[in-house]
Amino acid sequence: MKTFRRRLLPLLTAAALFSGGCYSLAGKFLGSDPGKPTRVAVEKNLMVPMRDGVRLATDIYRPAGEGKYPVVITRLPYGTDVSLFEQLSKLFTQNGYVFVAQDTRGEFDSEGDWFPMLPEYDDGHDTIEWLTRQPWYNGKIGMFGGSYFGYTQIVSTPDNDHVTCTVPLLATGSIHKIIFRNGVQELVSIQGWLVGERNAQLKRAGLPANLEPDFTGFFNEPVRDARPIDFEVARRDPEMIKAGPEAWLKHPGDSEFMPPLNFDPFYAKVSTPALMVAGWYDMFLGAQINDFIKMRELGAGNAKKTRLIIAPMAHGMPTSREGNLLSAIRVLGTSMMQWYDYWLKDKQNGAADAAPIKLYVMGENVWRDEYEWPLARTRFTEYFLHSGGAANTAKGDGSLSARAPGEEPTDRYQYDPRNPAPTAGGNFLGKGEWQPGPQDQGNIPLRPDVLVYMTEPLAVATEVTGPIKLILYAASSARDTDWVAKLLDIDEKGKARLLQQGVVRARYRDGYQRPSAIEPGKVYEYQLDLWATSNLFQKGHRIALWVTSSDFPQFDRNSNAAGEGGPDNIIVANQTIYHDSRRPSRLVLPVIPR
Repeated sequence: MKTFRRRLLPLLTAAALFSGGCYSLAGKFLGSDPGKPTRVAVEKNLMVPMRDGVRLATDIYRPAGEGKYPVVITRLPYGTDVSLFEQLSKLFTQNGYVFVAQDTRGEFDSEGDWFPMLPEYDDGHDTIEWLTRQPWYNGKIGMFGGSYFGYTQIVSTPDNDHVTCTVPLLATGSIHKIIFRNGVQELVSIQGWLVGERNAQLKRAGLPANLEPDFTGFFNEPVRDARPIDFEVARRDPEMIKAGPEAWLKHPGDSEFMPPLNFDPFYAKVSTPALMVAGWYDMFLGAQINDFIKMRELGAGNAKKTRLIIAPMAHGMPTSREGNLLSAIRVLGTSMMQWYDYWLKDKQNGAADAAPIKLYVMGENVWRDEYEWPLARTRFTEYFLHSGGAANTAKGDGSLSARAPGEEPTDRYQYDPRNPAPTAGGNFLGKGEWQPGPQDQGNIPLRPDVLVYMTEPLAVATEVTGPIKLILYAASSARDTDWVAKLLDIDEKGKARLLQQGVVRARYRDGYQRPSAIEPGKVYEYQLDLWATSNLFQKGHRIALWVTSSDFPQFDRNSNAAGEGGPDNIIVANQTIYHDSRRPSRLVLPVIPR
């Protein structure tokens, strides 16, 4: 998992600044007083017992000598025996914190069997309870980490008054929402991560660790009603633990409401304020915005003071493709340290009184404070799809405008699962040649299976900030298929910058619990959630929408066969997009007046 660790841990520039022991410089850079150097007492691999007797390896870094201090803890599956954690511990201990890093169950020096997410609620609560009994604990605990070790923070907070504050970076408690997007698996992210974890387990057992992820992308099981998994039974089934989570990936409805994957029942049970950090190109973006809204709306006590930062970043470091890289890192780091100091050390630095949202406006490359989501001044504007029947490729006649359609011909293309439109950037966990963010789109807009709709060059700069939706009227010759949409900013030279994307699997158009095949040739209305963005389309640029049926391997391919006949039964689908007065396909954008 070296690649994954390299993406997440440097989030606060720790890898760059701390690798040479420059914690003092890092503290100043992050807006925190580095304090005076002090001796640190270190306990490595202290085995902390859980309720079932399994012990988790825990490293403790604290100012030497007598005294009580606030605690910052991180719990993760990627190993704590790396120099970064020692350097992070210096930053925290110099500022008067105890820093704790723990290997999660079944990982590295911890005992137990590995299974992602299942044990983290209990183990997190047990670990926090153990911390409250330590002689150096002063009554306040904060949590730290990103991705999986952002998840371990979130699930440690329900019904737990001991956790004073959290800082979940690029994370959500509703993991199901990032495994599947409207029924389509996030293939490269999920399969890449699972195989990486499998290799880590093999290495831990002294076995060859050379598994490679299968990106053939067939998760098209026969259509059936969901069979919800009983979490309490599953977690105690040794055969299920041994088999791993892969079996849960075939039917999204089976695991939709499992507590480790769905945080909806827990928002009202949380009283802990969180400083959430999201990225415009991160795979957790949609779920994390939902977490922010629900926590402020349903959370108890200080949870209603939860804040959200949305930065120009994918799943890892901010990207220099959008604005000032160091500016983004400094905003994140400064906000994090101020958050801890306010909640854990009672420093009156205004951290809890700041605007609930700080977001980065791409295209203009500025940070801005906001006070609600969606923004109160939003004008949701419909951009209707138009064409003369030949919107195929960027050289076609597709257009976008605020003018409602009259009688117009349809647009058609063939989707062949053997030749899917390739992934070029987006919201996912990068792997090898496939990297997230606003990557070069190459020849994708020249493919005949990509419909391109664009506005005329904009007469004035136009800001789009908030949630995005595509209402699509479409028919297919197949009994199941996918619909993919991309929002792009096209500059004066025709270069396309990807902003956001969305997808829906036809069988799941009405939800996961009772999926159904579609009737070939019948027109259905689909709603594609393109999550959200913040971008200033400059004067002379064009707003563009691409419509197709694949984005591979970010998303698994649909065989178009409704799961019948297995992976070898691949059907070419004839796709038809409607945009007339009765079926007005349209993109709904959150336009911000200026």
